[in-house]
Amino acid sequence: MRWTGVLAGALMALLAIVALWGMALVDPPEGLSRGLAALSARYPGRIGGVEVERIPCPPLKHLRLYVVCTNACAETWVIVGVRGLWPENLANLGRVPPQPAEETRRRIGAAVARDGLSLDRASAREMIGCDLRLEGLLPELVLTPLDVVALEGARGSEAEMQRLLESLDARDAWSRIETDEVEEGFRGHLFYWDTSLPGRPLLEMTFTLGTNGVLRSLDVEESLRGGSDSGSTRGTPPS
Repeated sequence: MRWTGVLAGALMALLAIVALWGMALVDPPEGLSRGLAALSARYPGRIGGVEVERIPCPPLKHLRLYVVCTNACAETWVIVGVRGLWPENLANLGRVPPQPAEETRRRIGAAVARDGLSLDRASAREMIGCDLRLEGLLPELVLTPLDVVALEGARGSEAEMQRLLESLDARDAWSRIETDEVEEGFRGHLFYWDTSLPGRPLLEMTFTLGTNGVLRSLDVEESLRGGSDSGSTRGTPPS
């Protein structure tokens, strides 16, 4: 009888924990969230060979964001949000035809809104960094004004371009985002060196966020600064 009581108590405690996970009042273990993300991205397929990478997003309270890939993202390439025990596919980056950007941002915005954030300037800067990753861009390619000058000087020399690229660091990328309070919430401006486009242009990006962290607008244009690789055709910035 004694052991029966102990087991019953343990079972009740386990059920209580699972209930708290299910209501997203307590975050489940990271491994469980990763497994749910993999299952959601691959359903109804098998999850063998799946790679799951967490997207760092410090301002979020309970929503965890993951990139799920198979075969180096050549087959499956999905952004999944996991809140408690409930995964949701937010963006299918490998879909053909591509998933419309408006649909992706709407889904991500709705998921972020459910976290009930109230950002300050520092957390807004971090949230913009998160949005940058969600757009499929690399934080280390955010440049400071001094980096922009260095990029202008490096054009025409592949060795100098490579040296500049290797000197960039993702760890302090968020500090390179200029963030101001505006009527709508926050506005962040940054220089982004898009090495994936022809000519490797410098882009100027402006993010506008609500105080709840939801992306309201994203404006992208090719900068007049930073130059462009000689002999190349300028690419079209992402919309």
